[in-house]
Amino acid sequence: MVRHVSGNAPGTEELKPAAAMAETGPLRDMLNSHWTNSDSNNGPVIQKEIGHLLSKTSISPMAPGDIISDRRTQWLATRLDQIRFVVSESHPTKRASTRPQQIRRWTLLELKKPHWDEEPIHLPMNQEGAATFDSIVQSMRALAINALFTLQVDIRCGIAHMIAQMLKAPYSLSYPTNNPDPSVLSLNSDLVSFDDTVSTCLPPREHHFITGGLTAWMDALLVSSAARIPAMNGHGCGRMQLNILVLQQNLKAIEGDTSLSRSAHFFELFAEGAAAVLAKAGEARSKDTDFSLDEWKALLELCHSEGVQSAQRESSVQARKRLEEHLRQLEGNL
Repeated sequence: MVRHVSGNAPGTEELKPAAAMAETGPLRDMLNSHWTNSDSNNGPVIQKEIGHLLSKTSISPMAPGDIISDRRTQWLATRLDQIRFVVSESHPTKRASTRPQQIRRWTLLELKKPHWDEEPIHLPMNQEGAATFDSIVQSMRALAINALFTLQVDIRCGIAHMIAQMLKAPYSLSYPTNNPDPSVLSLNSDLVSFDDTVSTCLPPREHHFITGGLTAWMDALLVSSAARIPAMNGHGCGRMQLNILVLQQNLKAIEGDTSLSRSAHFFELFAEGAAAVLAKAGEARSKDTDFSLDEWKALLELCHSEGVQSAQRESSVQARKRLEEHLRQLEGNL
């Protein structure tokens, strides 16, 4: 489930990216900090996680085979811990009892579905058995934490893969469109299904740990991945803005009142044109800016992309010259 055939060494298996990153390394340390302090403000830790994942997914883009498609765990370890009940050697048990047991016909027994959260259940055991039991529970808890961290990373890897697919769609359009990209609808469907499964199988704290910050992750992805779009014009920008709106509405059902504000602002600037982008970048020089220098460059390149890729050589050359001039101005402003 968490392994696949290695692309570097055919015939061998390796951990899928999410499992590998969640098991050891810098991201594991960030996830530990996030999990152990999940009741406090984890904004800075989440931003570190996003930065690390962005660097990893930009170097090695996600493929369908990199994504894990099953989810479960922690529940069993929690329930086992709740029924643990140590008794002394002299404590009477059914095994030690010599009293005849009353035999009741099963047809007379009251059939009742157990209510796990209402009726405490105990598993009597001696000290020796308790030690073995504790060791098993501890191992299961370690496995559960690994599974929890892997799920948290895997859903983000899955989003990265689907966003990459979305950006492969054409955004240099001859006419406006009122339909989002099909990959956006597929991503929304996957997210709803994932959220339903996680909320059903895991307690609220684990659910929030996995889904908290998904909007921030997607927002960062949409901006940082914009450089992958080959060309965009006004109609294509309209389609991207529709994609963002549809994604945002779906995320609100998962994370509550949230928005893809950075990516929405990014493509709003595109719609205003290269001159407006330069002006906004100049204004940002005196204050904390929403975008990095590389992101401003990607935005300018996107503004000129349709002209640069023009089939008419003269138009393409002129567009490239304007782009180079604007990039020089941008670096001067920032």
